[in-house]
Amino acid sequence: MRQKNCLLIVDDDERGRDALSILLAPEDYQLAFATNGLEALTQATELMPDLILLDVMMPEMDGFEVCQHVRAHAKLADVPIIMLTAITDRETRLRGIEVGADDFITKPFDKVELLARVRTITRLNRYRRILAERVRFDWAVEQSNEGYLLLQNGDIIQHANSAARYYLGLLSEGALQEGFFQHIENQNFKREPTDAWENWPTPNVGSSPRYLVRPETNQSLSLWLQVNILESPSDEQGEQLVHLCNVSEQMNLQQQMWTFQTLVSHKLRAPLNGLVGLQILEETQINLDSTQARSLLKIARSSAKRLQDQILDILQYVDSSKLSQHEHLFNLSQLSTLIIEIKAELEIEMITLRLADNIVDKAIAFSPQGLELVLRESFSNAKKFHPQHSPIIEVSVISENTKMVRLSISDNGQSIPTHELPKVWTPYYQSEKYFTGEVQGMGLGLAMIARLVWSSGGRCHLYNREDKSGVTMALILPFV
Repeated sequence: MRQKNCLLIVDDDERGRDALSILLAPEDYQLAFATNGLEALTQATELMPDLILLDVMMPEMDGFEVCQHVRAHAKLADVPIIMLTAITDRETRLRGIEVGADDFITKPFDKVELLARVRTITRLNRYRRILAERVRFDWAVEQSNEGYLLLQNGDIIQHANSAARYYLGLLSEGALQEGFFQHIENQNFKREPTDAWENWPTPNVGSSPRYLVRPETNQSLSLWLQVNILESPSDEQGEQLVHLCNVSEQMNLQQQMWTFQTLVSHKLRAPLNGLVGLQILEETQINLDSTQARSLLKIARSSAKRLQDQILDILQYVDSSKLSQHEHLFNLSQLSTLIIEIKAELEIEMITLRLADNIVDKAIAFSPQGLELVLRESFSNAKKFHPQHSPIIEVSVISENTKMVRLSISDNGQSIPTHELPKVWTPYYQSEKYFTGEVQGMGLGLAMIARLVWSSGGRCHLYNREDKSGVTMALILPFV
């Protein structure tokens, strides 16, 4: 919307146009002029003025006819019109009202009266246009697939559009009275990552994105809402306009890609290394009946069988659309076996497990494939970032409470600068440079671990060890 009100002055008399120009110029209006009816209609269509000052007595097309044409025009129909006339009889005014005039000013006009009426009508017309734009805006917001909330002091829900009501389950007016935080807690949403929500409702410009995550259940997939605080159009203090964007598909796709790449990387590397023996037999003159040749062939045969099994395992994963469609629970009694397998594949010498006796027979609501990926990524990081690449890893599993279990993975590598710890869950954040001085990999590992854990209804923490150098990653996971 333009800043200045536009006034179209229509008068065939040059002295009349000049007089109005002199009176209105100090008011800082945008003034346009027309000398006859046809020119007035052309100008009005191009300018869409905020007010037309229209002389009644003009040759060819008088003011009444011009007014009729304006009111018949789809875009100009609501433009206010003040008719200027030297005729004061009742019939003239009635005719003006019939053709759609909004007001009359009698010539010769009083300066104060003219300015007062122009100010009033332009102010009302501007308000009407703002209101019309607000109606169009409200309609667009209601039709949007993006959620919008208007909050007071970051918690009192003043308004929610249809998408926000759908995403957050605000299906009744009573739900609006609960408060934002109370309601999302009732709807089983988790605020992740925790550090990004500590300064709510400050806009999170330049910091980690904020998410509301509703964990996956047997009946529904996980729901990821990215939460951004926008600049509120309101001048009210303490109001926040909150934007909710459903990024579930994006999160799940990125998670599946990372999972597939990790599976391929870990599962194929070892058996492929075992097939190197065939290359040795081909490149050297080894007697195939010798003990060495038979040993190499045995390793190659075993590796080929393992490679086949691993490829079939990968294809099984591809056939299922996502990790959670596998068995969605892991028995803690199987944890020792899983750790031993990963330890051998990654060639890590020292991994210890401490599993509390009271939870040995319990199961967590986390897929075996997902937990395998979490452990592989954690152990791989511990080895990669250890100065000698020979870490001592300690795994501890204890009850957090009656509903959650704490799985802690500690290593004796280097610590992470304290100010960097909140950033490690951010996709593509690479902390490797603090350990090795160079950037390696894609920086998705910890972010993907966090997403797997958050989707299950769990929480993640990473902190430096107090007793020695190294870090501890604590995963708080739900019991079945």
